[in-house]
Amino acid sequence: MSKDGMSDRGARGSRAPSERPGSGATAGRDGHARPPARGAANGSTSIAVPERPLPLRAPGGDGVHGGRPPARPRVGYLAERLGLGDDAREFLHHPVPMRTSPLDYLGFLTAFVFASQIVTGMLLATAYSPTVTQAYPSVRAIMASPSGALLRGLHAWGADALIILAVLHLLRVFFIGAYKAPREFTWVTGTLLLSVTIGFAFTGYLLPWDQQAYWATVVGTAMAAYAPVVGGGILHLLRGGTDITGATLTRFYALHVLVLPGLLLLIFAAHFALVLTHGQTEVETRLPKGYRAAHRKGDTADFPHGPYRPFWPYTPAQMTVAVAVVVAILGALAIFVRVPLLAAADPLNRAHYRPVPAWYFYGVYQFLKFLPGRLDGLGMVGLPLLAAVVLIGLPFADRGPARAARRRPFAIGAATLVVIAAVGLTYMGWRGSRGVSGTATVVKNPTFAADIAPIFSANCTTCHGAAAPSGGLSLTSYAGVMKGGRSGAVIKPGDPAGSLLVQALEGRAPNGVPPMPLGQQPLPATDIQTVKNWIQGGAKP
Repeated sequence: MSKDGMSDRGARGSRAPSERPGSGATAGRDGHARPPARGAANGSTSIAVPERPLPLRAPGGDGVHGGRPPARPRVGYLAERLGLGDDAREFLHHPVPMRTSPLDYLGFLTAFVFASQIVTGMLLATAYSPTVTQAYPSVRAIMASPSGALLRGLHAWGADALIILAVLHLLRVFFIGAYKAPREFTWVTGTLLLSVTIGFAFTGYLLPWDQQAYWATVVGTAMAAYAPVVGGGILHLLRGGTDITGATLTRFYALHVLVLPGLLLLIFAAHFALVLTHGQTEVETRLPKGYRAAHRKGDTADFPHGPYRPFWPYTPAQMTVAVAVVVAILGALAIFVRVPLLAAADPLNRAHYRPVPAWYFYGVYQFLKFLPGRLDGLGMVGLPLLAAVVLIGLPFADRGPARAARRRPFAIGAATLVVIAAVGLTYMGWRGSRGVSGTATVVKNPTFAADIAPIFSANCTTCHGAAAPSGGLSLTSYAGVMKGGRSGAVIKPGDPAGSLLVQALEGRAPNGVPPMPLGQQPLPATDIQTVKNWIQGGAKP
């Protein structure tokens, strides 16, 4: 007899009083006493009722929980210590289809490229100096070493890859209908992530501070000036003034390395949590009916019948292959296609440089060429805003239950046309659709009809035509040029340097006026000098 009055035999596990024959109580699987079933008394036999639905199948067993305890795979040390055991088991061992598509990994690849951008960006930041006097020399010093050139190449090509992968992931989610309930906010956060990604690429474009970066930013930020009422304020906020200066460089650097990364991490955390909560559409829609209702988080004993396998280790292995392909492509581009570093930025000279925005804005600028001039604001500001509203509002407007593409012909057809148009416009913008004028020499005493009109006709009248001229300025006739536009006169006879027309052609116009011709190759120096001579001589008809 032990000191507390219990025998050693009882302490080692003899039957408890509640388990005595005739007591009417039974022991549960967890070892706790369970009261008799309703209606059972005086030792009558009760009918056992299962506590929860039986599993569909238990790998390696008979599929009945009563036969053996549910499988509880071991998870990592930290997961156990942080109380994330069931969550880790659910994540690592949830069922996925045997057959998968490489497109299923677009979201993961996007996250991987973003992580690599953080690493390469941090390494580049250790050698970069965000000042007007030191930005260009510091980038040139980075490019002088093989490792520095490789890092900058990986970062630059990674920025392009990030946008491409994010867009492809968005299109994939739309195609399979994964934006519908209950995943509306998963789609919204994904759309916000795409917007922040574009902001990353745009703010990083200026940092090398060479001619290409400078003039592309001049054109890109000028888009904000087309917004009605608030356009001037937005332009001033972006640039830190009316022109691209050191204040602009400081603001873009702060946005690029501080503001946008923090914003993206917050949105990504919400996006990832929503994905874990609702699961992947391509997986959830192919699981057996009723599986989720009977499934207990962290339990793998009820693994479903059919062509399924655990997420770990098969899917991570396939993801590793996809990552290796992306790394190989980015590495090859970084090694064999050197990221250009042109001459240092010179606000007074844009000759021989193409003042176009980054490639992801090519389509917008190409689209402007097909709009009447008075609709420039619609193309510059209205089109991106419309795209944002449509994307964010899509899951709340399309509430139909159909997810398969064949059952959504209108939505799929409309999206296909938009994608084709966007790709086509981007390609046209990249190739360029207008040439330059044909004067090979400077005309000393030009007239409008003989010398100036051909220059404008070849380069300017697409936007500044007679029907709906951009900014109210028509360059198709002598009277239109002398009248000027909504901002006033563009010609000051006898004063070429003070004429707004010359300032715009040379890329130094005030008040956010972008370099002209908009988004195109600058006019040859011979043409600009001919225009100057025409104004200096009194702007003769």
